[in-house]
Amino acid sequence: MRKNFPSRRRAITLAVLAGLSFPVAAQDSADIEEVVVTGSYIRGSAIDAPSPVQVVDRDSIEAQGAAVIWDVIKNLEVNSGSITNPGSGDNSQVEGTANVNLRNLGENSTLTLINGRRQVPAAANTRSGGEFVDLNSIPLVMTDRVEVLTDGGSALYGADAVAGVVNIIMRTDFEGLEVYGDIQGVEAADSAFDETVSGIWGWGSADGDTHLVLSAERFERDPVSVRDGNFFDANSQFLGTVGTAGALISSSAFGANLSPGWLNQSVMDYNIAEGGDGAARYTDPGCYTTKDANGGDLIIGTLRETRGERSGTCREDNSEWIYLSQESERNSFAGAFNHSFSEKAEFYSFWNYSDSKTIRADDGYNASRGPTVFLAPPNAYTRKAAWGGNSIGQTLELGFFAPKAGLTRPTLADIPNMPLAAANGGPNVAMYQSVRTGLPRVGDDTNETWTNTSGIQMGLKGEFDAFDRVLNYDLNYSWSGSSLEQTYKTFNRDHSELAANGLGGPNCTPNGRPDFDFAGEPGPFGGAIPQAWDYYSPGLVQTFFPGFVFTTRENLSYALTSNNQGQGGCEFYNPYLSSLSDPALANSAELINWMNETINVRDKRNKLAVFDAVVSGELMEMAGGTAQFATGAQYRDRNAKSRAALLNLPGLQDRILGYDGDGVPNEFHQVSNNFDCSNCAYNYDHDRSTSAVFLELSLPFMENVETQIALRYEDYGGQIGSELSPKIAMSWRPIDTLLVRGSFSQSFRAPNIAIIEQGLEAAGVTFRDPISNQAVRAGLVPPTNENAENEFTYTLGGPAPNVGNEYADTYSVGFLWTPEGSLDGLSIGADIWRFEVSDRVLPEPPIRAIQPEIAAFIVASQDEANYIENDTIPADSANPYTPCSPSAVAAEFGIDSPERLNCTVDPRTYVVPGIQRAFGVTNASLITTTLGAINAGTIEADGVDMKLGYNWDTDYGRFRASMDYTWVRQYQLNNVPGLENGLMDIGVSDAAGTTGDGNLVRSLPDNKGNLTLSWQRDRHGATLINRHIGSYRDLAYESAYQTGSDFVRGLLTKNIDSYNTWDIQYRYAHTWGNSNLGTTNFSFGILDAFNADLPYREGSSYNFDAGVFDGRGRRLYARALWQIQ
Repeated sequence: MRKNFPSRRRAITLAVLAGLSFPVAAQDSADIEEVVVTGSYIRGSAIDAPSPVQVVDRDSIEAQGAAVIWDVIKNLEVNSGSITNPGSGDNSQVEGTANVNLRNLGENSTLTLINGRRQVPAAANTRSGGEFVDLNSIPLVMTDRVEVLTDGGSALYGADAVAGVVNIIMRTDFEGLEVYGDIQGVEAADSAFDETVSGIWGWGSADGDTHLVLSAERFERDPVSVRDGNFFDANSQFLGTVGTAGALISSSAFGANLSPGWLNQSVMDYNIAEGGDGAARYTDPGCYTTKDANGGDLIIGTLRETRGERSGTCREDNSEWIYLSQESERNSFAGAFNHSFSEKAEFYSFWNYSDSKTIRADDGYNASRGPTVFLAPPNAYTRKAAWGGNSIGQTLELGFFAPKAGLTRPTLADIPNMPLAAANGGPNVAMYQSVRTGLPRVGDDTNETWTNTSGIQMGLKGEFDAFDRVLNYDLNYSWSGSSLEQTYKTFNRDHSELAANGLGGPNCTPNGRPDFDFAGEPGPFGGAIPQAWDYYSPGLVQTFFPGFVFTTRENLSYALTSNNQGQGGCEFYNPYLSSLSDPALANSAELINWMNETINVRDKRNKLAVFDAVVSGELMEMAGGTAQFATGAQYRDRNAKSRAALLNLPGLQDRILGYDGDGVPNEFHQVSNNFDCSNCAYNYDHDRSTSAVFLELSLPFMENVETQIALRYEDYGGQIGSELSPKIAMSWRPIDTLLVRGSFSQSFRAPNIAIIEQGLEAAGVTFRDPISNQAVRAGLVPPTNENAENEFTYTLGGPAPNVGNEYADTYSVGFLWTPEGSLDGLSIGADIWRFEVSDRVLPEPPIRAIQPEIAAFIVASQDEANYIENDTIPADSANPYTPCSPSAVAAEFGIDSPERLNCTVDPRTYVVPGIQRAFGVTNASLITTTLGAINAGTIEADGVDMKLGYNWDTDYGRFRASMDYTWVRQYQLNNVPGLENGLMDIGVSDAAGTTGDGNLVRSLPDNKGNLTLSWQRDRHGATLINRHIGSYRDLAYESAYQTGSDFVRGLLTKNIDSYNTWDIQYRYAHTWGNSNLGTTNFSFGILDAFNADLPYREGSSYNFDAGVFDGRGRRLYARALWQIQ
């Protein structure tokens, strides 16, 4: 038998209390119960476990005022980088879900178990491709405790347990009845509440051999607007676009006749006064008369605009429909049935079901991601008699090439409802911009996310005799499944492009042709006079990235060769505010419904089946006690399925990409018919099976020493292959009151199916882009980081079939001291930890992704024939793309002259697939970059977890004080391609105590802790909790300061300030006079009792770091728990 210190019982009680994240009343026990704890398959005492395990029991959960499991996890000091709230920087499919991210090593790297069994990942992915178990699908009423193993667990549990394991233990042996009601409200939001109603009933047979437990839970959350956040102030500005002129092709060289009233001279004058260059600014005239839904004037200009660069766009305040938390509702059911046939056989089972709906309510506005071309009215561009009555711009007019389809050209008299016509208040020139609807904003649009999670676990465990000893066995089968359907409104590209040029509506049939090579058609006199498409075809039909183009050639061909625009069932889409003021120019509901569809942007399914077999028992007597073993095998079968909307796939098949010399189409490609995105939805049905065997040994080779030696072999087959994961850990009690422990383990994680099959989710990132610098584009300085400027880009991913496994070496060493005598009741513990992660699956750094473009730029810059005057790129330039000779300009004006700086490489000469820059602009601004997933670099992270607890009894009751604190010493990213200049390209490679870059690593405060004081006397109890997050560096400061306006610079801070909140709870247990009615526990509490000011972060979505802080401010709650035992 094991040798124990005589005072072990007290040590166990104190140690377990020290391991709790929050206080509970200690329970004395006459016997030491040996149990299977997270991190081992061998039964033993939790106090002597050689690996650090934190436990949060049910009393602690209730003391926090938790409404869902996420409320517990987010308060763990070892959790960092989890995402769930809007504004946290992730994609919308994860809204309403919750995940755990131990040590900020990624939600992928934390294995989440239920009752020690694997659970299927949610059918949603973070923007970096991360998978996670949705904690919100787990009913709180059924939860007994949460155990957190904070070092590597792959040797026991297999892949994914790189950063540790979170094991949620359910109340499978509960007896009695509990009915629970909870209401929690944001003080500033008045009638916005979280409401929970739940119940659990458990029955046990008289002989204790049979248990049945049933539970149900209903959770509802009201939406909370940013206006109700305690960060909302005069510096908060949430604006949505209402009116924009678009990119007007108004070059006088083309013969343009811009309508009066579109040029915004007042904005131009303002920009000059603020130091700007006075470039032309255009405004939809409707901006001056249109009102928002509340009768207010529209706004031109923003608080954060760059000085001297105000645009002519008008906007309205839409903060009413921007939310801190979205409306959601969830139903959860869970149950357990156990029956013991004898000591040799016990059947056990657990099942759960959860369905939820999240309303991603918005302001009702909807716009396409990309622009499309709106052709000019007939005869809009002035013809020149010297050119035989022709003009360069005439080929940009509706129906100009109708004769190529055997038709006559339309006249303005034929299409009096043409929105761009001067007679209708239009600009009277061709232009390009997005299509949109939902103006003015009234907040009536609701996009929904439905998730469903279900699972069942069943098994047989007991004892059997073999090899002259009694062995334990556990055979288990579990199955779980999850699904996600996410709806949203999006524009049908094909319909929108046709409607933009008067060929829209379900009853319209264009009478032109779709295959005309308008770009290849020579200008007048055999091309002696150019035509507009010579200049604009490369941009206006370009492929930004696979499946996403500016405008399809077919629909431009229809617009140029048809003559029935706006006639005979064909309708114009009007992009201007005249659609709101002039009934004759309004967009009909039928047309908008034809253009704008509600689809399932994501439709995913995950399934996981697992079979486990474990045998354990005693081996032999050793100097320190009885040696034990556990061995077993596991087989996992995983299926992941995704179904793309038909707009995405198949989308528009066989669209024209090129023509031969005779103008006959000879190249074709697929184009997404979803005008919001391409490469954002995929069809796949992927199966992955995994086989594993493991061995665990406990060898107490000397007195008061516990050891753990574990080895697991796991085989995925295929390209992933097999891996061997070892672990060795030891604890030693040199004296009765002191435990010393340490461990080493190796872990691995296989790449997610979503990464392999679809790649990274759409997102956005800021980085230093050399080509954004005009001096680089002028060939005056090389395209290096030293000459780069900060640039924001949307990002897309793509399948990454060749990514491999990532690996981690984990080390920990710590102690737990529980002194006696005058210090009886005190517990002090600390664990030093270190993770060395290699071959991490990371999003490709943007600077690495644009290297092909930089290479193409360098080649183009070597040829002087590729240089043009930069200020002739815009659509309203008098002479678009005017050539220049850099050497000649330098000779005439000087190498440092403004004229030489204006002579830049033509952006059309270095276009490469996967990188999209804005067309027709002078600053080469990026729009979209395609990022792959790669195995790259290493992460070295280490720090210290510290725990302090003290409990004492007085005549006034039982008191307990505790502190939990984590310090992250470093989180070093090394040898990541493209990260040679550090995060955000500012030379910082250690993310500890910084905001990270939001792409490779999320915000990681290096100091987090909780201080708790609790009191209990008879029926009364109270808890006071202080939560502290230390200050940390804002890595975006340098880039934001470089590009920010004076207003922005005045608000920027280099550091995010430290943050302290206080939570208060009072509880009272009432026993009813009728013993059959049991007891009712009443709790009243305040979260963030002093409504602490959130640390300000200029430039973030909500002006605070939503990935770290909760912006809801002071919340009050009340709950009642009726118990009958």
